[in-house]
Amino acid sequence: MSKPNLVEFKSDSKNYSIHCNWEQRAETPDELAARFLRMIDSLKEINPVFSLWTCGKKRPEKLEEVRGRYAEEIAAGITRDDWREPIPADGYRFGAHTRDTPKDRSFYVTCKGGSTIKRSFTNSVTLATDSPTGSRPDAEVVSYRVFRPALLAIVNAWDPVRARATSHPLIRSYTGDSYFAPAWIQYLNPWLAEKITPPSTVLSEHLPNGGLLMSATTETFDVDNPAHLAAAQDMAAAMAPLNELPWPSQTEAPS
Repeated sequence: MSKPNLVEFKSDSKNYSIHCNWEQRAETPDELAARFLRMIDSLKEINPVFSLWTCGKKRPEKLEEVRGRYAEEIAAGITRDDWREPIPADGYRFGAHTRDTPKDRSFYVTCKGGSTIKRSFTNSVTLATDSPTGSRPDAEVVSYRVFRPALLAIVNAWDPVRARATSHPLIRSYTGDSYFAPAWIQYLNPWLAEKITPPSTVLSEHLPNGGLLMSATTETFDVDNPAHLAAAQDMAAAMAPLNELPWPSQTEAPS
């Protein structure tokens, strides 16, 4: 089993991220644009740091000026092979980054959607802080009151199989080999949620869609806090039955 596909950070990064995945799902650029803009609009309601975005595959553009034709931006990001030939079955790559914010309050979002290739979690969205190497992002923007609703906004927009909020120090500390590694906050969609029992050491809640949300702490996650780390590890241990499932799954249940 290969380790989960997580956002890449430099080794001394102190950044935080939300990463969600789903399996094969055919979607057009128009459908992907609708999901993307729904996510962006929901994020704006959470914190002003998500108010202004820049996007563009060929040149930077203000998202608010191109949102009416954002599907064209997505179409331009079709996956290509080493010879620059399009691979329609592998979907589209697109994203954006915040603008007019201090570097320690900056975020970027990267997306891959529309892939119909049957492999583990072939589609994904990552929202991550973008602080300079070796520095910490502003404590306000990596608070639970920002990351929990941000994760739920991403889930509501994209209907993923799983989603997790984590920090790079937590990713770096994990040496196991699991699709469901320790996390600060973990979401499981309904058909996965019914297969596990949340540990008593974490906060858990069943969502209106039938999914499960588990949180190691309502504080900003700190890998050096023994209580935070223990809860994250308990959460991962409870998801052991999910690692025994065939990935990619034989059939993904409807979202």
